[in-house]
Amino acid sequence: MGIWLIQGAADGLVYPAADRLVWLLPLLERTPTDVSAELADVPLADTPLPALVRFALTAWGEHWPTLALDWLDAGWPTRDLREVLADMKDSRELSQPLRYRALRLWSASAPA
Repeated sequence: MGIWLIQGAADGLVYPAADRLVWLLPLLERTPTDVSAELADVPLADTPLPALVRFALTAWGEHWPTLALDWLDAGWPTRDLREVLADMKDSRELSQPLRYRALRLWSASAPA
């Protein structure tokens, strides 16, 4: 198990990916299947992807939350995101379609 690092293009410095999740947001423009295929030999828990999806769900605007919800609709695990989905479904800052999607995913992820 290692730590994911990102090198800044402007400053050349190296940062832990967990400290620069915003730089990884463009990964959400790909499908989770495509991204996972690139990381086939890496356990999901050893990647910054779970933190990235959580971060995107709480990001500004609607673009990144929409892409994160697309990942959840595509089968990305929701079990650790119930509280984020609960906040989203009740948020007055999000559009009704995003709130409805969050409600649907929150309901579907309820413990049996």
